[in-house]
Amino acid sequence: METLFFPGRKVVVNPRQVSTFDSFLAFLTRVTEGPFGAVRKLYTPLQGHKVQHLDELKHGSEYVAAGNELFRKLDVFTNGDVLVPPARIHILKYTLRSWPNVLAMVTEKVHLRTGAVQMLCRLDGRPVCSPTELVTNQYYVALGAEKFKALPYDQCIPRDVERTT
Repeated sequence: METLFFPGRKVVVNPRQVSTFDSFLAFLTRVTEGPFGAVRKLYTPLQGHKVQHLDELKHGSEYVAAGNELFRKLDVFTNGDVLVPPARIHILKYTLRSWPNVLAMVTEKVHLRTGAVQMLCRLDGRPVCSPTELVTNQYYVALGAEKFKALPYDQCIPRDVERTT
């Protein structure tokens, strides 16, 4: 089974060698060797904004390289910790093919005190068992080996990201 999620890689870009955005994407294709093939799109990791020009890139920032797939946006609470705001996670369609890779990606974004994320639950505690059960723009609770802690997560949704159902 090939790995579909990569924790990240630092890339140094020489402006003399990369003069257009298309040449930059070709450069990324060579240096990242992603399982999705050629790099066709670049996103910001938090907002999922599609980067389309070299002048949008910021020194020292992080980006997500992708083929033609889109992000699935999720907000994830940490189990038992309503004081920490939920982490917004964008999961590429390609990563959604593997539940272990989804959990690995959430582990990278949500730092549990108990270690790796082993399960996601809905806010009411019902477990999510596969990527097909994930719904864009929904909130989930990330759990390690511990049991789900029933807290009022739904009352802790930040007002600036609150959504109507």
